[in-house]
Amino acid sequence: MKKLVVLLMLSLMATTAFAVVDPDPDMMGIYFDETADANCYVPEFRERWMAYVIVTNPSYPAIDGYEFAFTYEVINATYEDDFVVSADNIGAGVVDGVNAGTGNDYAVGLNGVIPSTPATIVHSFQFLTFDETMTVNLSLGPISAPSIPGAALPIVKNAGFNELMTVGLSTGGVEIPVAVVNGDCPVAVESETWGGVKSLYR
Repeated sequence: MKKLVVLLMLSLMATTAFAVVDPDPDMMGIYFDETADANCYVPEFRERWMAYVIVTNPSYPAIDGYEFAFTYEVINATYEDDFVVSADNIGAGVVDGVNAGTGNDYAVGLNGVIPSTPATIVHSFQFLTFDETMTVNLSLGPISAPSIPGAALPIVKNAGFNELMTVGLSTGGVEIPVAVVNGDCPVAVESETWGGVKSLYR
């Protein structure tokens, strides 16, 4: 009986460890933790903090490349440079790679593979804030010249089958922020009418 209880507890712990915000397969978002549970954050003054680009519930065994455009909107900042991107890390600093993109575009080929997990980190950013009252909306989208012509979403390279695939966005569309600093958390909700995903705010 005791063994059964222990096994049940371990099973619940394992499930909770990967209880990502977005339950759908093959989605991409920005999160403030490594398990894709937090897509909103309230930093302290002059705090350096991390954000992670995560592919949630991938349906392929590993990733060895990705494409996305990263943009942000700063609202009610006292000064223009109160929000700073202090570092960004290809492969989240775990796997080296080369970014062929420019500006806001990231077109990354990795020198190794990132094994898939329910929360697969492909990239990370470090930010620095000097204003505790401003709101920052973080967004992802397709790059200006995607490897899949006409693709309107980010792309990952499936290392298992050497193929490119589009991934959905955690909040359902490029016009909706995937993460928010000092604001309401974005929430992905499945539409009852057309089976897509759209965002609401808590």
